Amino acid sequence: MLPTKKDKQEFDEIFENVRLYTSYLGNASNPSPLESVFIGAIFHNYKHILQITKEDTSIDESILKEEIISLLETKTEGKKLFYRFSKKWHGFFTVLHKEDRLILLKMVLEVCSYDESAINIINIEDSQASIDFLFFLLSMILQQKRIERLNTSDKKKNVTLRFYVIIILGL
Repeated sequence: MLPTKKDKQEFDEIFENVRLYTSYLGNASNPSPLESVFIGAIFHNYKHILQITKEDTSIDESILKEEIISLLETKTEGKKLFYRFSKKWHGFFTVLHKEDRLILLKMVLEVCSYDESAINIINIEDSQASIDFLFFLLSMILQQKRIERLNTSDKKKNVTLRFYVIIILGL
C-alpha cells in the first residue's frame, strides 16, 4: 500500500538490513518482533551514518567505560533509561561481534546522555514499552541531527532515515 515503487524498495531494504541482525536480536529479552525491527533498523542506520560521516568506528573501550561512569553519576534519568534498555537488550549486546557491540554501546550512551529534560519523562511507573519507544524516538532524533549536519556540510548529499516508514506503519 506504499504510494511509490521507490517507497516499496526502501521498505524492503529496511527489512534486508534488519535481517543482518536477526540471529542476534533473537537473544534479546522478550522483545516484540516490531521492536526488534526498530532496534535493528536504528542500529544499522547508526552504523551507516558513522560510515558516511567518516566518524571513527574504532571505539576505545576505556573511553566508553568512562562515559558510562559519567552517565551513571550525573544523569539520573539517563541512568534509568540506560539500565532499562540494557536489561531488555542485554542478549543482543552479548552476542554481537566486539566491534558492533562497541558501536551499539556508543549509540546507547549517546541516547541516554542526550538531554536530561528530554529523558525526564521516565518514572518508576512507566511501562517498559514506553521506555523502548522513548529510546527509539531519541535515537531517531539524534540520527536526524547527524544527517542534518551532513546535509548542510555537503549539499550534494541528501541522506534520509529509512526507518521512518516503519515507525509510521508500526504505530
